[in-house]
Amino acid sequence: MKMPLPALSVAIASLLCSGAVSAADLQLSFYPAGTVWSHPLESARALNGVLLQNTALINRGDKPLTITAIEIDALRDGAASASLRLDASRLEGMAKQGNALAQSGMMQAVDFQFAPEQLLGKDVTVSASRTLAPGAALLVFQQYVAYRGDADRLRVTVRLAEGAEPVIAELAIDNGTAPGAFRFPLQGRWFVGAGASTHSHHRWAVPEEFALDVLRIGEGGVTFRGDGRRMQDYYAYGAPVLASADGEVVKVHDGAADNVKMLRAASESLADYLQRLRAGQDELLAQGTDAIAGNHVVIKHANGVYSVYAHLRPGSLKVAVGDRVRVGQVLAELGGSGNSTEPHLHFHLCNGPDALHCAGLPVAFDNIELPFSDGPRDLQSGDIVEAR
Repeated sequence: MKMPLPALSVAIASLLCSGAVSAADLQLSFYPAGTVWSHPLESARALNGVLLQNTALINRGDKPLTITAIEIDALRDGAASASLRLDASRLEGMAKQGNALAQSGMMQAVDFQFAPEQLLGKDVTVSASRTLAPGAALLVFQQYVAYRGDADRLRVTVRLAEGAEPVIAELAIDNGTAPGAFRFPLQGRWFVGAGASTHSHHRWAVPEEFALDVLRIGEGGVTFRGDGRRMQDYYAYGAPVLASADGEVVKVHDGAADNVKMLRAASESLADYLQRLRAGQDELLAQGTDAIAGNHVVIKHANGVYSVYAHLRPGSLKVAVGDRVRVGQVLAELGGSGNSTEPHLHFHLCNGPDALHCAGLPVAFDNIELPFSDGPRDLQSGDIVEAR
């Protein structure tokens, strides 16, 4: 169930300045690798951003290496349009954070986020300091660079203390959206509870960077009738979920019950609910990634693009692995299975056939209007969407 984008390992040889340490001893590894996608922050003003999810700086030499700074530049035609600098004090904090994460076992528990076997390889320890012993790595997570206009490359420059030349690696920036034509997977008027906005949990998760959580709002601005204790109370529940494009079904998971215990009780404080929610998420995570997505369907489209439809109503799935589906075909009904706080459709595009072991891709729909927007633009968290 693992089809992540292979990690790119870059070791750029540099001439020695004067010391006995070579910059060629430092390997830069990224996950996801090869490409980072830009995404609009504010389309009308051409404000965009890219997210570098996971970077490992690995000492492959036989002497300690000390990292003094990291510079991350968004480039346009070779010139920096925006820059981010991580100084020594910030790197020390990141090293401690990365070491603690590795020691806790969370990198393996949520391997769809970190892909440790590809990011680090074998026999690499995670350093708690920016001074790297041989075979040790400094982990740098989730560095975001915002800029105006377009950029075509993301350059990472690592500066060393031992007199060696800096190590430089670049990733391509892909502007736009995943190839192909896609239609919104629901009909009518819907609310985007979570999108690819930077304040959304989606934007920071590798497989879900550009995912959507879609709900329906009723009278009074709420998502349910009555007290919301039953799945059937929710306006979105049972709505037909539609194929967003032609393709072949490559994954079907059914049999998970609607997760009623994840619903928030009317008298429950937010703090108590969040504590209970985290405990429930931990239980699901221990059962594997299929439990997180609940009942779901994955469809393979052209150009290596896959669409994911998650949290579906149990027993409602109408397709099987190997089926060819047409755009607009009913796949299932919207439900509340898996890691779902209430009935909603989780939808995303990615580059592999597993719902979580893949890297997310941005999507553009050709059949929607944003009735409260100044004009056409990428979907953001909080949008009202009208799907024709």
